[in-house]
Amino acid sequence: MSIAKQKKSHIWDRDPDDWYVEPYECSRALFALEEFSGSIWDPSCGLGRILDSAEGAGHAVIGSDIVNRGSYCDFERDFLSISEGEVDFDNIVSNPPFNLAEKFVRHGLDLLPHGGKMAMILPMVWLSGFSTKRDWLPYSPLRKYFAISPRPSMPPGAVIEAGVKAGNGTKDFAWFIWEKGYCQQPAVGFMNTKPYK
Repeated sequence: MSIAKQKKSHIWDRDPDDWYVEPYECSRALFALEEFSGSIWDPSCGLGRILDSAEGAGHAVIGSDIVNRGSYCDFERDFLSISEGEVDFDNIVSNPPFNLAEKFVRHGLDLLPHGGKMAMILPMVWLSGFSTKRDWLPYSPLRKYFAISPRPSMPPGAVIEAGVKAGNGTKDFAWFIWEKGYCQQPAVGFMNTKPYK
């Protein structure tokens, strides 16, 4: 008879700005496995982990957020209020606030230059919610998605700032990658982040 191992997971109060922090290995793995040409803009840059990984991969970076939370934030602005041409960038890579994720994705697609890529880390349930809530998703220029393993733990930013070590994620996430102008079926990728810790 085997004994089930108890899983230690944490439940935190919801952040008022929906600010949750992904582990570094998620963005390191993305830039190792997916090719981006040109600059990377993170419009919800938070502590700057994605931009730090992008710089490490040789990209010029631009960071913005509704609140300046670190050295990677070049300007404070609500992403949804930014119009085409206001920011000079080639690609968007972000961990958006999940309560606004749908608006972030659709607005990002409007702003994205032709041939540019947009990668958003999102719950994998997005793939099964296309029939009603996201009826536009099958017709979007979704080029690829990477299922992320092991499950990343993404606690509120305040938890990270307090020095608490995150771990034991219980939700499935993926990188969804759109390319402006792409019109074929998306590819499926599998991302093991362990080598990038």
